Amino acid sequence: MADSGAPSASNQPAASAATDTLIGRIINERFKVVAMIARGGMGKVYRAEQAPLGRVCALKVLNPNYAGDSDPEFHKRFFLEASIASKLTHPNTVTIFDYGRTDDDIFYMAMEYLEGRTLHRAIKEESPFAEERAAHIARQICRALREAHSLGVIHRDLKPANVYLVEHADEQDFVKVLDFGLVKNVDGSAAEELTQAGLFMGSPKYMSPEQIRGDKVDARTDIYSLGIVLYEMVTGKVPFDRANSVNILMAHVNEAPPPLREMNPTCDATPQIESVIMRCIAKDPNERFASMDEVLGALKRTGSGALTGTMMGATGEFAAVQGSGLFGTSGASATLSNSGPQSALSGTSQSGPVPLGDPAAPPKKSGKGLIVGVAVALLAAAGAAFVLTRGGEPAPLPAASSAAPAATPPPPASTAPVASVDKPKPPQKVTIKVDSEPSGATVRLHDKDGDELCKDTPCEVTFKGADAAPGREVKLYFTKRGHSSETKTLKLGTDEKVSVKLSAQGGGGPRPAAPAGPGPDSPGFKPVPY
Repeated sequence: MADSGAPSASNQPAASAATDTLIGRIINERFKVVAMIARGGMGKVYRAEQAPLGRVCALKVLNPNYAGDSDPEFHKRFFLEASIASKLTHPNTVTIFDYGRTDDDIFYMAMEYLEGRTLHRAIKEESPFAEERAAHIARQICRALREAHSLGVIHRDLKPANVYLVEHADEQDFVKVLDFGLVKNVDGSAAEELTQAGLFMGSPKYMSPEQIRGDKVDARTDIYSLGIVLYEMVTGKVPFDRANSVNILMAHVNEAPPPLREMNPTCDATPQIESVIMRCIAKDPNERFASMDEVLGALKRTGSGALTGTMMGATGEFAAVQGSGLFGTSGASATLSNSGPQSALSGTSQSGPVPLGDPAAPPKKSGKGLIVGVAVALLAAAGAAFVLTRGGEPAPLPAASSAAPAATPPPPASTAPVASVDKPKPPQKVTIKVDSEPSGATVRLHDKDGDELCKDTPCEVTFKGADAAPGREVKLYFTKRGHSSETKTLKLGTDEKVSVKLSAQGGGGPRPAAPAGPGPDSPGFKPVPY
C-alpha cells in the first residue's frame, strides 16, 4: 500500500464512528475495530484489539469498491500477499498475525501495530541523510529482503513509502519493511502470474529496467529498487524524476543516473557509498550485486559499518604486538600500551579496533614504520646484550692508575636487560560454549546488527587477542525463527559456557496456517462483485 496505508498511529485522520460502520464491530469474532488510523485508494487501516490476547494490532481492510474491472485478480493477489507475508519472521519485516474474509465479504489482514513514520516522510523532512544513517537503514532493508529471497519471494514494490521507521529500545531508525502487495513467488510453487495483461504494476520512480520491459524478474529487481532508495536517502532526490510516468520509466531503461554530487553538491557521500549505489542500479541485472548478502557486505564497509564489521583479525594483530614484550613503558615504543589499541605513529587512542583496509585507519606506511621500530628495538637490544655478555664474561675495562678509585664492575650477565628480546607470547584466546533452548538459534555479537558468531546452536565461539581480555564483558544476541530474541551478557575468563531459553512468539501458539474464510482457489470462494 502507499504511505497512507501503513499500519501506524501517526497522523491519524479524523473519523467518526457514526460514518464508519466498521468501528466497534468485531471481525470474525477476534478483532474489535477501535478507530481508523489511515485510508487510501485500496482501503483503510484500523487500530483493533485481538481477543482473547488483548493485543493491539493494525487491521488492513480492503475497500469493496476497489479494483472493479481494472484488476479482476486483485482479491486473489491479496490472499497471496497475506499468505506469503505471514511466513516472513525477520525483525525488520512487519509481522502478519491473521488474514481472511468475513461472511459479508470483508477482506482483512491483521498485522503488527507500528508507531513511527514512513521513510518517505523522513526523507521529505530531513534529507539528505548522512551516509552513516543511510547505510544503517539500507542494511536493515537488506536483511529483511534477504529472508524473503531465501524463501523464493521478491517484493517488486520496494520504495520509501513501504519502509517504516520506528523506535525500538534505544534505536531511532529501526526498519520495518511492509506492503508485499506485488510480491512474487519465484520458486515454482506459484507459477501463475497474477497480473492482468496491460495492467501497470509498481512505482515508476523505483522500478527496474527489466520490470518496466516486462522481462523476467528476480532478487536483483529488489536490489535495483534498494539502490534507488539509497540514492534518494543520500541526495534527497531520486535519480530519474520527470514530468510524467512514461518519461520516468524510459529514463530508467535508457539514461545513466547522475553522480551523487551532481544531483546534490551538499550531500554526504564517499566514493565507497557511491560505488555501492551505482552497482545496485546498473541497467543490466548481471552487473548488479548478485544477492542481498553481497549488498549487505558492501554496506558494512561504508559509513559506520566499516568500524563495526568483522574485526577479529585486525584486533588480533594489535594484540600480538602488544603482548610481544618488545616495548617497555617509556619512549616512543610505549604508544602501544595496555590501556587499549593506539596508533603506532600518533599515539592517539582509537575508539575501537580499526579493521584492515578501512579508509579511517592510519596510512599503510604506518605499518612499515612499526616494523622498522620493532627492528631497531631488536637490534639495539641485541647489541646491548652482545656488549654486556660477550663470551659470557664482563667486557674488559680500561686500565686504571693507582690513584684512581676502583671502577664499579658491570652488573652480572643475569641482570643485563636481555629480557627485552624474549620470544613473543602468543595472542590470548578464549572459547565459550554457547547453547539455546530450543537449539538451532543464530548468535550475533552485541545486537541484531552485530557480526554473526554462530549460525546454529549448540556451538563454540572463540575470542582472540584484545577481544579475549580477561574480565571483558561480551553481549550475545540470540534469534530463532518463530521465537523471541534474547540477549545474554557474559564475562570472559569467568564464564565458560552460556545458554538461553527462547520463548515461542505469540504466547507459543502457532501462526495461522490458512485464512479464516475460504481461500481464493477453494470451491467456496466468492469474489467481491465489481
